[in-house]
Amino acid sequence: MKRIASSLLGACLLTGCAHHYDLVLTNGVHVTNVTKPVLDRNNSVYVYKDVAGNEHYTPSGRVIEIKPHSHKDEQYFNGH
Repeated sequence: MKRIASSLLGACLLTGCAHHYDLVLTNGVHVTNVTKPVLDRNNSVYVYKDVAGNEHYTPSGRVIEIKPHSHKDEQYFNGH
């Protein structure tokens, strides 16, 4: 029983550490990802991973803003 409780506590703590970020693109699209986008200066692209762990690349010229993801913004865009 203690093992299960400690596992659940660990999972909850790790979930709190997962920060999502939004990339706001020049066309107004918000791309939500799991890892904070990192600028690869050699290739002028932002590199980040999605929820499935897949790596994505977005040209730096298309990115207007990088900000922490907010559920408040999500409700606004869904019209709720």
